[in-house]
Amino acid sequence: MLRSVARSLVVVALVVAGLVGPGGASALAACPGDGGPVVGDEGDFEYGEETCPEDDDDPTTPSTPGGGGGGEVRCYWVDREVSCTSEHGLGVWNGECYVQVIESEPTEGSDYYFLWDGRDEGYIVLCTPWPCEAYEGTPEAFPGYGCGAEYSWQQDAPQVVGEVGPSPLELAERAVARMNLDMGEIGSTPPSTEVDGASVGIVGMPVWLWVSNPAENTTGPITRSETDGGLTVSATGTLDRTEWTLAVDGEVYASTTCRGADAPGTAWSEAATGRGAQPSPTCGFPGQENRRAGTITVAGTAYWSVEWAGGGQSGTIDVPGQEGAATLSIGEAQVLVQ
Repeated sequence: MLRSVARSLVVVALVVAGLVGPGGASALAACPGDGGPVVGDEGDFEYGEETCPEDDDDPTTPSTPGGGGGGEVRCYWVDREVSCTSEHGLGVWNGECYVQVIESEPTEGSDYYFLWDGRDEGYIVLCTPWPCEAYEGTPEAFPGYGCGAEYSWQQDAPQVVGEVGPSPLELAERAVARMNLDMGEIGSTPPSTEVDGASVGIVGMPVWLWVSNPAENTTGPITRSETDGGLTVSATGTLDRTEWTLAVDGEVYASTTCRGADAPGTAWSEAATGRGAQPSPTCGFPGQENRRAGTITVAGTAYWSVEWAGGGQSGTIDVPGQEGAATLSIGEAQVLVQ
């Protein structure tokens, strides 16, 4: 009952201030505004697009404290990108507000004991909307309800990075780990000696390259989700490009990159070549690049793009290249004829 009364007082206060529309919904517009109130240079909420903070042509993408490896994190309130960690010590963005644990097991007589209400476990949590962060001085002037911040009891710990529970980025990294991304098996013409020990290619003939075992984790796309502590993050991996090299005794003499839809390559067939020596339509080396005879190492490295979203955040993750190699036997045409 006390919580519902307090919540009503918050709505009344914000309606008077012009920050909440009819029905209690936030009327703040994301910049650039659509005529709704926005934050002015002096910290006042004013109407009009001209009061929006100046856009940054090259905005930074803050990393989430306590996160894992490479990548970036973006946090959003409506359509506006916001700081993932409050600059005023209000906590970490969870998609709706900045959250922080205020107390666990408060003592009788404390300011939050009425929320505890005889419970013997849980957390007292402060949820602070983004306007409190944006409105200069508000965190100090209105430490509680003045700008819509609200205390509550929660059974489980909130997703506060660095304090309790995994961050959205950490869950995204778990999802990527479950993808088991792989270069896949190398298909080629001429066939590799691993596939056909008697196979011999000819100098000057095109070399076709492809992933011979296409699957979610070798050619994509692939999506995995992770859930922990009530937070769910979904990540999707897409094969961005495959880089190939030809080498003899460790000396690389030809390289090529197959991007996007061409990254998985095209499997060779007589029908695809018109029974002629045609180069691959997607991925491989033209005849003039296949200019060395002997035992040739063809090496491929697959690079993936991973995007994730959840918990009010989104971002990308840097994935190390997945490597693979095979051996080709290449001979001179005149030698093969003899």
